[in-house]
Amino acid sequence: MSHLSSQDVARSFSQAAKTYDAAAFFQRIAGERLFERLDYFKLEPKNIVDLGCGTGVFTRELSQRFPQAKTTGVDIAEGMIAWCKQQSQSEEYVCADAVSLPFEDNSVDLIFSNLSIQWVEDLEKLFVELNRVLKPEGLLLFTTLGPDTLKELKQSFSEVDQYQHVNDFIDMHHVGDAMLQAKMLDPVVDAEPVVISYDKATELMRDLKDIGAHNIDRRRNSGLMSPKKLRAVEKAYRQFALDDGQLPATYELVYGHAFGSEQKQTTSYHEYIVELAEGKREV
Repeated sequence: MSHLSSQDVARSFSQAAKTYDAAAFFQRIAGERLFERLDYFKLEPKNIVDLGCGTGVFTRELSQRFPQAKTTGVDIAEGMIAWCKQQSQSEEYVCADAVSLPFEDNSVDLIFSNLSIQWVEDLEKLFVELNRVLKPEGLLLFTTLGPDTLKELKQSFSEVDQYQHVNDFIDMHHVGDAMLQAKMLDPVVDAEPVVISYDKATELMRDLKDIGAHNIDRRRNSGLMSPKKLRAVEKAYRQFALDDGQLPATYELVYGHAFGSEQKQTTSYHEYIVELAEGKREV
C-alpha cells in the first residue's frame, strides 16, 4: 500500500527543478548505468519516451544516441517540463501522469525510465498503461528503488522519533509480479546496492530536498525538525561511519526490463527472472 499522492510528487519535483542536477549525484549514476544497458538490445527505435524525465538529461542523451527517432520526455511535474523546454528544443516534452499517457496504443518502441516508477502508487495500473502504448516487442527499460534504500538514514531517524521520515520502496519481486499481471513479456528484474558517502547526514538530507526526493509520504510529520532533533539524528548516524569517517548512504538500485505484448496473454506468477548482483559497487 503506497502512502504517496501524485499531487505531492508533482509539487515536490516541480519545486526542485532548478536545484536538481547539482544534487542528483546518485540519480545520474543510476541513469548512466541504465543507459549502458541499452547496449544489450538491438534497437532501431522510431518513437522513444523518457518516462519521469526530470530535467531531461537522459531525454537529450537518448535523442543524441537515436537521432532518427522522435524522443519525448514525460514528467508529472510541470516545473520539470518547463525547465526541460528551456534546455533544448530538439525533443518534445509533455506533462502527464505515467498511468495516463497521451500516446496511442502500440505506438512506442522504447520506454526509458530512470528512478521514477517508485513514485507511482499503483504499479500494476502503471505497467498495463506502459504495455498499452508499447508496440509488440517494444522495450521497457527502467530503474527503481528497493526497500533497503537509505536504510542508515531510516534507522537513525527511528532512534529519534516515531514519525515516517524516509520514503518506503517496494520489493523488486512485487515489481516483477506487477509486470506479469499487466501481461508484459519476458520481465526481468535485478538489483545492486550503491553506496554514496557523505561527511554529514545533513548533507544527504539537503541533497534529497534539492532533488525533490525528501520525504513525501503522507505519514510524515509536516512540521520542521528542530536543531536538537537534527543533532540527535546526526549522532545516531555516526554508528554507520566508514573507516575514513564518511557516512554511507545505501541505495538499493533495481533494474528492470520487459517487452510489450500483442495478445496480452496470461503468464503464471513468479516466472520472471530475478538476478541478484553480488557484492556492492561503491562510488
